[in-house]
Amino acid sequence: AYDSSVAPPTTPPPGGATLLSYAKPAVASTSQNDGACFGCTPDKAFDYDPASRWATSPTNGWVDPGWIYVDLGATATVTQVVLQWDPAYARSYQIQVSPNASTWTTVYSTTTGKGFKETIDVTGTGRYVRMYGTARSSQYGYSLWEFKVYGTGGNPTPPPTMPPDPTFPATRLVFADEFNGAVGGKPDPAKWTIDPGTGQNNELQYYTNNDNASLDGAGSLVIEARREAVNGRSYTSHRMNTGNKFHVQYGRIEARIRVPKGNGLWPAFWMMGADFLTGRPWPYNGEIDIMEVLGRNTLEAYSTLHAPAYNGGNGYGQKYASPGGVDLSGGFHVWSAEWDSRGITFKIDGQTVFVASKATVESTRGPWVFDHPFYLILNLAVGGDFPGPVDGTTPFPSRMLVDYVRVYQ
Repeated sequence: AYDSSVAPPTTPPPGGATLLSYAKPAVASTSQNDGACFGCTPDKAFDYDPASRWATSPTNGWVDPGWIYVDLGATATVTQVVLQWDPAYARSYQIQVSPNASTWTTVYSTTTGKGFKETIDVTGTGRYVRMYGTARSSQYGYSLWEFKVYGTGGNPTPPPTMPPDPTFPATRLVFADEFNGAVGGKPDPAKWTIDPGTGQNNELQYYTNNDNASLDGAGSLVIEARREAVNGRSYTSHRMNTGNKFHVQYGRIEARIRVPKGNGLWPAFWMMGADFLTGRPWPYNGEIDIMEVLGRNTLEAYSTLHAPAYNGGNGYGQKYASPGGVDLSGGFHVWSAEWDSRGITFKIDGQTVFVASKATVESTRGPWVFDHPFYLILNLAVGGDFPGPVDGTTPFPSRMLVDYVRVYQ
């Protein structure tokens, strides 16, 4: 299990080794650029972006051998190579070095490649480093999310810097909304963007432009789902986010919420990768669902991660029973995510309910795409694929109450 008190694996490796391959020119046997893998060119394996990948062409690249190499810019002593494979991985491959991209020396060879994340210690000298695949794991080609080369020398470009990890339980408040205004007041427009429109997932509601949210005068925001016809839908509700107003990378993100009970109701407190706002499609931006409850069973809740390699019904997450078996709709509960560069620990009322370790995800599911800024979202959906339909027993109006949202670092 992930333990935030334990130091992460030594990547980059010890001994003064540096990431040499970031943003360096790359060449491959073939590459893919179509609807299934748009712009999956060789540079994508070296861009420090775990949600972009290189793949061989489906027209002439689903063959052996298949290869990709990087030009480090100058001669380097290479000490470690890290590969993050797509499911189209190499069963047999070699890591090779070269002074000129024509004469290659093998520094590592395997016939039992396992895919996912492989960290390979090597000893070699060269300007060019190549993954040379000789046996694919399936009928598909070769594809790498990441190909990182560490060592000394070369002509390295420093990768983007990451913010420091918080020390949990983090106590420096960097964002808060206590919802303490007068009765009938609206969400603070300096903190929240109202997000009207329809939902995804075959949901039934129309999210109105702030008509379904108000302060109760007692310190909570009320998000109300109603049975009423608006814009061709039979139900209305509310959705809002902190997009372009507050983005955060790492911290303790928490909210105190009372969820409604009823078939088809679907309250959520979650986050989306902020690059979604500048055009990157879901799930490449990453989604962190801190809390989802289905109104048909308020004795359990869900915390889930969504990424290119694991999303939707195949998301990386956990359904968990409420602590002590309490009905979550019977009162307020605090859902939190403690998030740093090593993973995310999900809690309800201070009790850990799910741990997502970056190292475990990389080695068992695929790339970890959560090391960049995200924004916060609150909404109450009605119907759809996950919660199922409303019925005659579903109460309307139904209310999701939010006492506060706070972010600490």
